Amino acid sequence: MLGAVANSQIGCKIANQFINIILAYADDLELIAPSWRALQNLLSVLYSNANEINLSCNLNKTVCMMFKPKNRNRIIADVFPKLSVGDCCINFVTTFKYLGHILNDNLRDDDDTQREVKNMYVRTNILLRKFGKCSFNVKLQLFRTYCLCFYDIALWHSYKINSLNKFRSCYNRCIKIFLGYKRRDSLTSVLLDSGLPSFNTVLHNSSASFVKCVSSCSNQIVSLLNAL
Repeated sequence: MLGAVANSQIGCKIANQFINIILAYADDLELIAPSWRALQNLLSVLYSNANEINLSCNLNKTVCMMFKPKNRNRIIADVFPKLSVGDCCINFVTTFKYLGHILNDNLRDDDDTQREVKNMYVRTNILLRKFGKCSFNVKLQLFRTYCLCFYDIALWHSYKINSLNKFRSCYNRCIKIFLGYKRRDSLTSVLLDSGLPSFNTVLHNSSASFVKCVSSCSNQIVSLLNAL
């Protein structure tokens, strides 16, 4: 994990600086702690403060995930008691969909890659069914708008090459199907005619945009992570 609890404080150390790891996005909260006890303390603090302002947690959508250290020799235990929020227990899970991105306890992105493949086929089939008879330019604009929204692929870090190849095949096939090209048509010609980016270009642009955003971010936690 990120570090150890400092004295009686609750949280983790990043780059030798103590930080309370409570990440918030709208009404979603994510608590990160280096140990079972530290996380239970964080949940107790959350529960206590939420009660004071008449808020409650949706326990049907609240789960816990354990990430093992890279150094297997540092693993103390694989099984822990259930955590609790008030009188309710929280289950441990191995996979969870958070803000649209599938997280796994093994920190691999193959499941999220498969999610993008499925979503692209679904979006393309919907567009084909509703707008299949539109002009080429109209379909091209629709495809750019609804099928190129890969907002989280820049987060992919660990995955099998086979998973990425399946996504590449899906991307190329959806372009040909929706724009009316034949399966054996040259992909290079299709991309030149349509002006659409290649799959590798999409990956590169997403990664470059993410790196630029992170490097210019003034958030304290992000700045510390950049310094590591």
